[in-house]
Amino acid sequence: MPLPHLLLLLVIMGFWGTNFVVQFWAVHLVPPTLFATLRFAAVALPLVFFLPKPSVSWRLLIGYAATSFTIQFTLLFLALSWGMPPGLASLVMQSQVFFTLLLLVLMGSERPGALQWFGILLGGLGMVLVASGLGEGASLLAFAMTLSAAFFWGIGNVFTKKMGSVNAGELVVWGSAIGAIGLFPISLWLDGRQAWGEAIGMLIDGHPMLWACLIFNAYGASIIGYGGWAWLLSRHPAGKVVPFTLLVPFFGMGSAALLLDEAVPRGAWLGVAMVIIGLLLNQLPKTAARPASDRDHSTP
Repeated sequence: MPLPHLLLLLVIMGFWGTNFVVQFWAVHLVPPTLFATLRFAAVALPLVFFLPKPSVSWRLLIGYAATSFTIQFTLLFLALSWGMPPGLASLVMQSQVFFTLLLLVLMGSERPGALQWFGILLGGLGMVLVASGLGEGASLLAFAMTLSAAFFWGIGNVFTKKMGSVNAGELVVWGSAIGAIGLFPISLWLDGRQAWGEAIGMLIDGHPMLWACLIFNAYGASIIGYGGWAWLLSRHPAGKVVPFTLLVPFFGMGSAALLLDEAVPRGAWLGVAMVIIGLLLNQLPKTAARPASDRDHSTP
């Protein structure tokens, strides 16, 4: 892989990993569902008026938008606002790899090899250790919501797989538009007009932190991240590109430690290591079948 392409991959992983910290800041400025709506709207506008609808059925497109965007990010943002450490969230969200594979097995479209099954078991046990190291109360509830977000990301990956070959830019922009349309009435009901009025006022007044979080999410993590990811996948085998997603938790936990002084609980370190090894095992080549993560190119 040429050095510029390798550097682009590292930049994308940096965007995706660091974005967990940025999202943590954002949901402490405005309500989680409100920020999710703003993020999707910022990705969609004005591009949705210039890019054609992806050449997939409305059923698949709405299913993808509902699971990969609306539900996934609502759960994740709520978890971050309720006490989930953003560094560990970047790790827990990678369990979408395990959920995607298990869903494909249940659908009869994937036959895991022994290493895959061992990786899933090891990763699952690691998640239990991570949860046990968080403590009680809000942290455990937030952990469960983060894990649920990863599950819906896995469902979104299944929708992506069923679409076949599709333009990633069109898919992200139209999926974001559908996500924003679906979330706006929910946010208006949950957060109220006053919260929306305050958020819009902050944007009009040029609130630096809110604008920075919104631009980082919409253009850094979504447009540059997804666009660059699709561009790289079109020029290199997926097996050479997808394993770089293992760097997301390292960027996530590293940025959380640097910017938030977040320390991984001592009892969770073994679980972190087990999850990373489990993810790595699911990236290794197998004779029985290709891993789901090699086929599903969607990433947070």
